[in-house]
Amino acid sequence: MLTALLLRLAFIFLGFPWLEGRWHLREDGDGYGKIAQSIREGHYSDVTRGPVYPVFVAVAGSPVAVKVVQAILDSMTCLLVWWLARFTLRASRSTLHAPLWASWLWAIYPFAIWRVAFLNKEVLLAFLLAGYVCLQLIALRNGKIWPWLAAGGILGLINLCKPMFLPWPIFFAAFAWWNRVPPARVALLVLGMLALIVPWTVRNWRVTDGEFLPVATERGGVTTFVGNYQPTLGLWEGPGDLKARWMAAVDLIELRHVGASTVEMDRVFYRAAWQQMISNPSKALEMAVRKCGRFWFLSAAQRERKISFVIQIAWLLLAGIGLWQLRPWSAQTRLLVTLILYGMLLHAISYADLRFCLPLMPFLCVLGATMFQRTERSTDATLSAAMPTS
Repeated sequence: MLTALLLRLAFIFLGFPWLEGRWHLREDGDGYGKIAQSIREGHYSDVTRGPVYPVFVAVAGSPVAVKVVQAILDSMTCLLVWWLARFTLRASRSTLHAPLWASWLWAIYPFAIWRVAFLNKEVLLAFLLAGYVCLQLIALRNGKIWPWLAAGGILGLINLCKPMFLPWPIFFAAFAWWNRVPPARVALLVLGMLALIVPWTVRNWRVTDGEFLPVATERGGVTTFVGNYQPTLGLWEGPGDLKARWMAAVDLIELRHVGASTVEMDRVFYRAAWQQMISNPSKALEMAVRKCGRFWFLSAAQRERKISFVIQIAWLLLAGIGLWQLRPWSAQTRLLVTLILYGMLLHAISYADLRFCLPLMPFLCVLGATMFQRTERSTDATLSAAMPTS
Protein backbone atom coordinates (compact mmCIF):
# COMPACT_ATOMS: atom_id res chain seq x y z
CA MET A 1 0.00 0.00 0.00
CA LEU A 2 2.88 2.35 0.78
CA THR A 3 4.49 1.61 -2.58
CA ALA A 4 1.16 2.15 -4.33
CA LEU A 5 0.66 5.49 -2.55
CA LEU A 6 4.19 6.73 -3.33
CA LEU A 7 3.87 5.80 -7.01
CA ARG A 8 0.55 7.60 -7.29
CA LEU A 9 1.71 10.72 -5.46
CA ALA A 10 4.83 10.84 -7.62
CA PHE A 11 2.74 10.80 -10.76
CA ILE A 12 0.35 13.46 -9.42
CA PHE A 13 3.10 15.94 -8.50
CA LEU A 14 5.80 15.03 -11.03
CA GLY A 15 4.57 12.90 -13.92
CA PHE A 16 1.27 14.58 -14.70
CA PRO A 17 2.59 18.18 -14.76
CA TRP A 18 5.39 17.06 -17.10
CA LEU A 19 2.98 15.33 -19.51
CA GLU A 20 0.10 17.81 -19.25
CA GLY A 21 1.48 20.35 -21.72
CA ARG A 22 3.12 17.84 -24.03
CA TRP A 23 0.01 15.70 -24.50
CA HIS A 24 -2.60 18.46 -23.98
CA LEU A 25 -4.15 16.60 -21.06
CA ARG A 26 -7.28 17.85 -19.32
CA GLU A 27 -7.56 16.95 -15.67
CA ASP A 28 -11.32 17.60 -15.59
CA GLY A 29 -12.62 16.78 -19.04
CA ASP A 30 -16.05 15.76 -17.70
CA GLY A 31 -16.74 19.03 -15.86
CA TYR A 32 -16.99 17.66 -12.33
CA GLY A 33 -15.45 20.83 -10.91
CA LYS A 34 -18.44 22.95 -12.00
CA ILE A 35 -20.94 20.46 -10.61
CA ALA A 36 -19.02 20.31 -7.32
CA GLN A 37 -19.06 24.10 -7.15
CA SER A 38 -22.86 24.13 -7.55
CA ILE A 39 -23.06 21.71 -4.60
CA ARG A 40 -20.94 23.97 -2.42
CA GLU A 41 -23.06 26.98 -3.43
CA GLY A 42 -26.32 25.18 -2.62
CA HIS A 43 -27.98 25.10 -6.06
CA TYR A 44 -27.29 21.54 -7.19
CA SER A 45 -29.74 20.70 -9.98
CA ASP A 46 -27.53 18.76 -12.38
CA VAL A 47 -28.93 15.48 -13.79
CA THR A 48 -26.11 14.62 -16.20
CA ARG A 49 -23.87 12.97 -13.58
CA GLY A 50 -24.53 10.67 -10.65
CA PRO A 51 -24.17 12.42 -7.28
CA VAL A 52 -21.48 10.32 -5.58
CA TYR A 53 -18.41 11.57 -7.44
CA PRO A 54 -19.45 15.27 -7.61
CA VAL A 55 -20.05 15.19 -3.84
CA PHE A 56 -16.66 13.49 -3.43
CA VAL A 57 -15.03 16.32 -5.40
CA ALA A 58 -16.99 18.98 -3.49
CA VAL A 59 -15.94 17.61 -0.11
CA ALA A 60 -12.30 17.13 -1.11
CA GLY A 61 -12.07 20.73 -2.33
CA SER A 62 -9.29 21.71 -4.71
CA PRO A 63 -8.27 19.51 -7.67
CA VAL A 64 -4.96 18.71 -5.95
CA ALA A 65 -6.82 17.57 -2.82
CA VAL A 66 -9.12 15.39 -4.95
CA LYS A 67 -6.10 13.74 -6.58
CA VAL A 68 -4.38 13.08 -3.25
CA VAL A 69 -7.53 11.52 -1.77
CA GLN A 70 -7.88 9.42 -4.92
CA ALA A 71 -4.29 8.24 -4.48
CA ILE A 72 -5.09 7.18 -0.91
CA LEU A 73 -8.30 5.39 -1.96
CA ASP A 74 -6.58 3.62 -4.83
CA SER A 75 -3.84 2.47 -2.46
CA MET A 76 -6.51 1.14 -0.10
CA THR A 77 -7.87 -0.87 -3.03
CA CYS A 78 -4.71 -2.96 -2.61
CA LEU A 79 -6.11 -4.17 0.70
CA LEU A 80 -9.45 -5.09 -0.87
CA VAL A 81 -7.63 -6.93 -3.67
CA TRP A 82 -5.57 -8.82 -1.08
CA TRP A 83 -8.74 -9.86 0.78
CA LEU A 84 -10.50 -10.87 -2.43
CA ALA A 85 -7.54 -13.01 -3.49
CA ARG A 86 -7.33 -14.62 -0.08
CA PHE A 87 -11.05 -15.37 -0.09
CA THR A 88 -11.27 -16.47 -3.73
CA LEU A 89 -8.09 -18.55 -3.72
CA ARG A 90 -8.84 -19.83 -0.23
CA ALA A 91 -5.29 -19.12 0.81
CA SER A 92 -4.03 -20.31 4.16
CA ARG A 93 -1.10 -18.90 6.13
CA SER A 94 1.28 -20.90 3.95
CA THR A 95 -0.09 -19.39 0.75
CA LEU A 96 -0.22 -15.71 1.64
CA HIS A 97 2.20 -15.02 -1.22
CA ALA A 98 -0.63 -15.33 -3.78
CA PRO A 99 -2.86 -12.60 -2.26
CA LEU A 100 0.22 -10.42 -1.82
CA TRP A 101 1.03 -10.86 -5.50
CA ALA A 102 -2.53 -9.79 -6.34
CA SER A 103 -2.01 -6.61 -4.30
CA TRP A 104 1.31 -5.94 -6.01
CA LEU A 105 -0.30 -6.35 -9.42
CA TRP A 106 -2.70 -3.55 -8.52
CA ALA A 107 -0.09 -1.39 -6.78
CA ILE A 108 2.12 -1.20 -9.89
CA TYR A 109 -0.64 -1.27 -12.51
CA PRO A 110 0.30 1.73 -14.71
CA PHE A 111 -3.21 2.78 -15.70
CA ALA A 112 -4.38 2.82 -12.07
CA ILE A 113 -1.45 5.14 -11.31
CA TRP A 114 -2.34 7.24 -14.38
CA ARG A 115 -6.01 7.66 -13.55
CA VAL A 116 -5.55 9.16 -10.05
CA ALA A 117 -4.29 12.41 -11.62
CA PHE A 118 -7.63 13.08 -13.34
CA LEU A 119 -11.02 14.15 -12.02
CA ASN A 120 -12.78 11.01 -13.26
CA LYS A 121 -14.97 8.61 -11.34
CA GLU A 122 -13.05 5.44 -12.24
CA VAL A 123 -10.74 5.46 -9.19
CA LEU A 124 -13.64 5.78 -6.75
CA LEU A 125 -15.69 3.31 -8.78
CA ALA A 126 -12.91 0.70 -8.65
CA PHE A 127 -12.74 1.06 -4.85
CA LEU A 128 -16.52 0.78 -4.44
CA LEU A 129 -16.82 -2.15 -6.85
CA ALA A 130 -14.08 -4.10 -5.08
CA GLY A 131 -15.82 -3.37 -1.78
CA TYR A 132 -19.12 -4.59 -3.18
CA VAL A 133 -17.61 -7.90 -4.31
CA CYS A 134 -16.02 -8.38 -0.88
CA LEU A 135 -19.41 -7.91 0.80
CA GLN A 136 -21.16 -10.03 -1.82
CA LEU A 137 -18.81 -12.95 -1.18
CA ILE A 138 -19.36 -12.61 2.57
CA ALA A 139 -23.12 -12.65 1.96
CA LEU A 140 -22.84 -15.76 -0.21
CA ARG A 141 -20.75 -17.48 2.41
CA ASN A 142 -22.70 -16.87 5.63
CA GLY A 143 -26.23 -16.30 4.32
CA LYS A 144 -27.18 -13.77 7.00
CA ILE A 145 -29.48 -10.87 6.21
CA TRP A 146 -27.19 -7.91 7.00
CA PRO A 147 -24.41 -8.75 4.48
CA TRP A 148 -26.98 -8.97 1.70
CA LEU A 149 -28.48 -5.61 2.62
CA ALA A 150 -25.00 -4.10 2.97
CA ALA A 151 -23.95 -5.46 -0.42
CA GLY A 152 -27.11 -3.95 -1.89
CA GLY A 153 -26.29 -0.62 -0.24
CA ILE A 154 -22.81 -0.57 -1.77
CA LEU A 155 -24.33 -1.52 -5.11
CA GLY A 156 -26.66 1.45 -4.75
CA LEU A 157 -23.66 3.74 -4.13
CA ILE A 158 -21.96 2.28 -7.20
CA ASN A 159 -24.98 3.10 -9.33
CA LEU A 160 -25.18 6.60 -7.87
CA CYS A 161 -21.58 6.89 -9.05
CA LYS A 162 -22.13 5.26 -12.47
CA PRO A 163 -25.56 3.81 -13.30
CA MET A 164 -24.21 1.18 -15.71
CA PHE A 165 -24.70 -1.36 -12.90
CA LEU A 166 -28.46 -0.85 -12.66
CA PRO A 167 -29.10 -4.06 -14.70
CA TRP A 168 -26.54 -6.04 -12.67
CA PRO A 169 -29.15 -7.61 -10.30
CA ILE A 170 -30.69 -9.36 -13.34
CA PHE A 171 -27.36 -10.98 -14.19
CA PHE A 172 -26.69 -11.71 -10.54
CA ALA A 173 -30.11 -13.37 -10.25
CA ALA A 174 -29.08 -15.76 -13.05
CA PHE A 175 -25.79 -16.42 -11.24
CA ALA A 176 -27.70 -17.00 -7.97
CA TRP A 177 -30.12 -19.43 -9.64
CA TRP A 178 -27.20 -21.39 -11.10
CA ASN A 179 -25.59 -21.61 -7.65
CA ARG A 180 -28.84 -22.37 -5.79
CA VAL A 181 -28.97 -19.16 -3.82
CA PRO A 182 -32.49 -18.54 -2.45
CA PRO A 183 -34.41 -15.83 -4.36
CA ALA A 184 -35.19 -14.14 -1.02
CA ARG A 185 -31.50 -13.34 -0.61
CA VAL A 186 -31.35 -11.74 -4.07
CA ALA A 187 -34.44 -9.71 -3.12
CA LEU A 188 -32.53 -8.38 -0.10
CA LEU A 189 -29.73 -7.29 -2.41
CA VAL A 190 -32.18 -5.42 -4.64
CA LEU A 191 -33.89 -3.89 -1.59
CA GLY A 192 -30.59 -2.55 -0.28
CA MET A 193 -29.79 -1.06 -3.69
CA LEU A 194 -33.20 0.56 -4.11
CA ALA A 195 -33.05 2.06 -0.62
CA LEU A 196 -30.28 4.36 -1.87
CA ILE A 197 -31.39 4.91 -5.46
CA VAL A 198 -35.13 5.62 -5.05
CA PRO A 199 -34.69 8.84 -3.02
CA TRP A 200 -32.40 10.19 -5.74
CA THR A 201 -34.92 9.16 -8.43
CA VAL A 202 -37.56 11.17 -6.59
CA ARG A 203 -35.19 14.13 -6.47
CA ASN A 204 -34.65 13.86 -10.25
CA TRP A 205 -38.41 13.73 -10.82
CA ARG A 206 -38.77 17.01 -8.93
CA VAL A 207 -35.80 18.73 -10.58
CA THR A 208 -36.89 17.75 -14.10
CA ASP A 209 -40.59 18.51 -13.60
CA GLY A 210 -41.80 14.95 -13.84
CA GLU A 211 -39.15 13.11 -15.89
CA PHE A 212 -38.32 9.55 -14.86
CA LEU A 213 -34.56 9.30 -14.45
CA PRO A 214 -33.27 6.68 -11.97
CA VAL A 215 -29.83 8.26 -11.45
CA ALA A 216 -28.41 10.47 -14.22
CA THR A 217 -28.07 10.62 -17.99
CA GLU A 218 -24.25 10.36 -17.76
CA ARG A 219 -24.36 11.50 -21.41
CA GLY A 220 -25.14 7.85 -22.09
CA GLY A 221 -27.31 8.58 -25.10
CA VAL A 222 -24.76 10.61 -27.04
CA THR A 223 -21.83 8.33 -26.17
CA THR A 224 -23.85 5.27 -27.17
CA PHE A 225 -24.72 7.00 -30.45
CA VAL A 226 -21.07 7.84 -31.11
CA GLY A 227 -20.06 4.32 -30.15
CA ASN A 228 -22.47 2.89 -32.70
CA TYR A 229 -22.09 5.52 -35.43
CA GLN A 230 -21.13 3.30 -38.32
CA PRO A 231 -19.45 5.86 -40.63
CA THR A 232 -16.72 6.34 -37.99
CA LEU A 233 -16.75 2.74 -36.67
CA GLY A 234 -17.71 4.00 -33.22
CA LEU A 235 -14.39 5.76 -32.58
CA TRP A 236 -14.18 8.99 -30.58
CA GLU A 237 -10.95 10.27 -32.12
CA GLY A 238 -8.83 9.17 -35.04
CA PRO A 239 -7.18 10.12 -38.30
CA GLY A 240 -8.58 12.69 -40.72
CA ASP A 241 -11.98 14.20 -40.05
CA LEU A 242 -13.27 11.27 -38.00
CA LYS A 243 -14.21 13.36 -34.94
CA ALA A 244 -15.71 16.11 -37.10
CA ARG A 245 -18.00 13.58 -38.82
CA TRP A 246 -19.69 12.26 -35.70
CA MET A 247 -19.84 15.75 -34.21
CA ALA A 248 -21.70 16.92 -37.32
CA ALA A 249 -24.15 14.03 -36.91
CA VAL A 250 -24.68 14.94 -33.25
CA ASP A 251 -25.24 18.61 -34.14
CA LEU A 252 -27.82 17.62 -36.77
CA ILE A 253 -29.80 15.55 -34.26
CA GLU A 254 -29.73 18.39 -31.74
CA LEU A 255 -30.97 20.87 -34.38
CA ARG A 256 -33.92 18.59 -35.08
CA HIS A 257 -34.89 18.60 -31.40
CA VAL A 258 -34.40 22.20 -30.35
CA GLY A 259 -36.05 22.85 -27.00
CA ALA A 260 -35.89 19.24 -25.82
CA SER A 261 -34.88 18.73 -22.20
CA THR A 262 -31.64 17.02 -21.17
CA VAL A 263 -33.49 13.79 -20.38
CA GLU A 264 -35.46 13.90 -23.65
CA MET A 265 -32.27 14.45 -25.68
CA ASP A 266 -30.65 11.52 -23.93
CA ARG A 267 -33.50 9.29 -25.12
CA VAL A 268 -33.35 10.78 -28.61
CA PHE A 269 -29.69 9.76 -28.92
CA TYR A 270 -30.42 6.25 -27.63
CA ARG A 271 -33.05 5.91 -30.37
CA ALA A 272 -30.60 7.23 -32.94
CA ALA A 273 -28.03 4.65 -31.77
CA TRP A 274 -30.63 1.91 -32.14
CA GLN A 275 -31.37 3.10 -35.68
CA GLN A 276 -27.67 2.83 -36.47
CA MET A 277 -27.64 -0.77 -35.23
CA ILE A 278 -30.69 -1.99 -37.11
CA SER A 279 -29.72 -0.19 -40.32
CA ASN A 280 -26.83 -2.65 -40.74
CA PRO A 281 -26.89 -5.43 -38.10
CA SER A 282 -23.81 -7.22 -39.44
CA LYS A 283 -21.79 -4.00 -39.23
CA ALA A 284 -23.15 -3.38 -35.72
CA LEU A 285 -22.02 -6.86 -34.68
CA GLU A 286 -18.58 -6.28 -36.18
CA MET A 287 -18.28 -3.00 -34.27
CA ALA A 288 -19.36 -4.70 -31.03
CA VAL A 289 -16.52 -7.20 -31.44
CA ARG A 290 -14.10 -4.36 -32.12
CA LYS A 291 -15.29 -2.56 -29.00
CA CYS A 292 -14.53 -5.62 -26.89
CA GLY A 293 -10.90 -5.14 -27.94
CA ARG A 294 -10.96 -1.37 -27.45
CA PHE A 295 -12.35 -1.88 -23.95
CA TRP A 296 -9.08 -3.52 -22.93
CA PHE A 297 -6.49 -1.93 -25.22
CA LEU A 298 -7.40 1.39 -26.86
CA SER A 299 -7.86 4.81 -25.24
CA ALA A 300 -10.18 7.40 -26.76
CA ALA A 301 -7.19 9.52 -27.82
CA GLN A 302 -5.40 6.39 -29.11
CA ARG A 303 -2.24 7.58 -27.33
CA GLU A 304 0.81 5.29 -26.96
CA ARG A 305 -1.01 2.30 -28.42
CA LYS A 306 1.96 -0.09 -28.35
CA ILE A 307 2.74 0.57 -24.70
CA SER A 308 -0.95 0.22 -23.80
CA PHE A 309 -1.13 -3.11 -25.60
CA VAL A 310 1.97 -4.50 -23.87
CA ILE A 311 0.71 -3.48 -20.41
CA GLN A 312 -2.80 -4.80 -20.92
CA ILE A 313 -1.80 -8.05 -22.57
CA ALA A 314 0.50 -8.82 -19.62
CA TRP A 315 -2.31 -8.44 -17.07
CA LEU A 316 -4.82 -10.27 -19.28
CA LEU A 317 -2.44 -13.17 -19.86
CA LEU A 318 -1.84 -13.52 -16.13
CA ALA A 319 -5.61 -13.58 -15.55
CA GLY A 320 -6.07 -16.12 -18.34
CA ILE A 321 -3.40 -18.41 -16.86
CA GLY A 322 -5.01 -18.00 -13.46
CA LEU A 323 -8.43 -18.96 -14.77
CA TRP A 324 -6.91 -22.05 -16.39
CA GLN A 325 -5.27 -23.10 -13.14
CA LEU A 326 -8.43 -22.49 -11.14
CA ARG A 327 -10.43 -25.12 -13.03
CA PRO A 328 -13.00 -26.28 -12.01
CA TRP A 329 -14.13 -22.77 -11.11
CA SER A 330 -15.52 -22.11 -7.69
CA ALA A 331 -18.62 -19.97 -7.23
CA GLN A 332 -16.38 -17.10 -6.15
CA THR A 333 -14.39 -17.30 -9.39
CA ARG A 334 -17.57 -17.50 -11.45
CA LEU A 335 -18.83 -14.32 -9.79
CA LEU A 336 -15.65 -12.44 -10.75
CA VAL A 337 -15.83 -13.72 -14.33
CA THR A 338 -19.53 -12.82 -14.62
CA LEU A 339 -18.85 -9.27 -13.44
CA ILE A 340 -15.91 -8.84 -15.84
CA LEU A 341 -17.94 -10.10 -18.81
CA TYR A 342 -20.87 -7.92 -17.78
CA GLY A 343 -18.76 -4.77 -17.84
CA MET A 344 -17.11 -5.62 -21.15
CA LEU A 345 -20.34 -6.56 -22.96
CA LEU A 346 -22.22 -3.52 -21.68
CA HIS A 347 -19.56 -1.27 -23.18
CA ALA A 348 -19.48 -3.37 -26.36
CA ILE A 349 -23.07 -2.32 -27.10
CA SER A 350 -22.49 1.32 -26.10
CA TYR A 351 -19.06 2.96 -26.17
CA ALA A 352 -15.76 1.40 -25.16
CA ASP A 353 -12.24 2.54 -24.43
CA LEU A 354 -9.41 1.58 -22.10
CA ARG A 355 -10.48 3.98 -19.36
CA PHE A 356 -13.67 2.05 -18.66
CA CYS A 357 -11.98 -1.28 -17.89
CA LEU A 358 -10.17 0.17 -14.85
CA PRO A 359 -12.89 -0.70 -12.26
CA LEU A 360 -12.68 -4.35 -13.37
CA MET A 361 -8.89 -4.63 -13.30
CA PRO A 362 -8.70 -5.46 -9.54
CA PHE A 363 -10.48 -8.72 -10.36
CA LEU A 364 -7.96 -9.53 -13.09
CA CYS A 365 -5.24 -8.96 -10.49
CA VAL A 366 -6.95 -11.48 -8.21
CA LEU A 367 -7.20 -14.05 -11.00
CA GLY A 368 -3.66 -13.36 -12.17
CA ALA A 369 -2.27 -14.07 -8.71
CA THR A 370 -3.44 -17.68 -9.03
CA MET A 371 -0.28 -18.63 -10.90
CA PHE A 372 1.62 -17.92 -7.67
CA GLN A 373 -0.61 -20.34 -5.72
CA ARG A 374 1.54 -23.33 -4.82
CA THR A 375 -0.52 -25.37 -2.38
CA GLU A 376 -3.53 -27.56 -2.97
CA ARG A 377 -6.75 -25.61 -2.92
CA SER A 378 -10.26 -26.73 -2.13
CA THR A 379 -12.57 -26.98 -5.13
CA ASP A 380 -15.69 -26.99 -3.02
CA ALA A 381 -17.95 -24.43 -4.72
CA THR A 382 -21.01 -24.88 -2.56
CA LEU A 383 -22.94 -21.88 -1.39
CA SER A 384 -25.09 -23.80 1.02
CA ALA A 385 -24.31 -21.19 3.66
CA ALA A 386 -26.42 -18.77 1.66
CA MET A 387 -29.47 -20.80 2.61
CA PRO A 388 -31.58 -19.36 5.42
CA THR A 389 -30.41 -20.54 8.80
CA SER A 390 -32.56 -21.35 11.78
